[in-house]
Amino acid sequence: MSAFLKRLNYSFGNEDWHTENKALQIKPSDRVLCITASGDRPLNLLINDCKEMVSVDMNHHQNQLLKLKAAAMYQLDFKDYLGFLENKNHPQLKKTLKSLSHLFSQDTIHYWNDHQKDLNKGILYQGSVEKWTKSISFLTKTFRKEKQMRLFAFDDIEKQKQFVQNEWDSPRWKKTFSIVLNPYITRYLFKDPGLHEFLDGSLHVGDYIYNRMNKSLEKSLARENLLISLIFLGKVLPEGYPPYLTEQGTNHIRKRLNKLQIVTGNVIEYLESVPSSSIDAFSMSDIASYMDTKSFERLTHAISRAATPNARFCIRQFLSNHKIPSSLDPIFKRNYALEKELEHEDRCFVYRFMTGSIQK
Repeated sequence: MSAFLKRLNYSFGNEDWHTENKALQIKPSDRVLCITASGDRPLNLLINDCKEMVSVDMNHHQNQLLKLKAAAMYQLDFKDYLGFLENKNHPQLKKTLKSLSHLFSQDTIHYWNDHQKDLNKGILYQGSVEKWTKSISFLTKTFRKEKQMRLFAFDDIEKQKQFVQNEWDSPRWKKTFSIVLNPYITRYLFKDPGLHEFLDGSLHVGDYIYNRMNKSLEKSLARENLLISLIFLGKVLPEGYPPYLTEQGTNHIRKRLNKLQIVTGNVIEYLESVPSSSIDAFSMSDIASYMDTKSFERLTHAISRAATPNARFCIRQFLSNHKIPSSLDPIFKRNYALEKELEHEDRCFVYRFMTGSIQK
């Protein structure tokens, strides 16, 4: 895990903001806690008005990226902002970075001066996960180029569904997923603890992801699905951009950037340190996937203590299968119908949900 915290792991969020928004129902009076990761989550959640958005991450690389994205959105017009993050032939990247420096601490100035190579390549795709998906997309384009081109050409979901069932899905293609996503391989190839350290023993990883991917392709267009795009194209098409990368979205979010507070540290320790009954919504991403049972139980107790009465929570799980401690069952009132709904609707298809409200 220590190596995982010493690099930029995520630069383009791989969670569906629609389902997160639906789970949390953020209100103007809410104090919201979320996990930073790529920075997409807190920025997208600011599409809603709130009292405060506290974004926490142990990995300072992830928080530096959020600071960069927020400063660029605040300072630049939309065209320059998007060009700066994508670096689509951005002519004055170094000058633009310097123009943001008055919004940065000295630590952040030094950080981005030292990481200009990442900016030059387009910071949206410089996380370890995004680099992996780019490599994977190169392989899939090599072996399935024609089918892949057809998949991303569809603008009719029923026609895409028929294509997936009749041509895209095949035993050989499914077997490829089983081989590539074998935990013994992912441990050394991806070096992401969420893929191998705390697995639900009942899951066959390759089959699980393959089947969920196909179901997702029967419900959402590939070109509008950011996770599908990342895996097979190595980039996200504009049709799949979340609010913080759209002009309409940034117009709303920019006005609320003053509500954003960024904290570098352990989220459990942070929750244990804040006043009790002080947080109204918890956007916990899939940090459960990176925890052992003892840590997850400590997290749920910390959430319970910090939550206001009727606070909402959204916890995603990828390959882990943690349970709410039995002692907290009366407090974590899970909305099982909503969980099933979110799982069905979520376009970033790999997650299962725990969501509901805190009764205290």
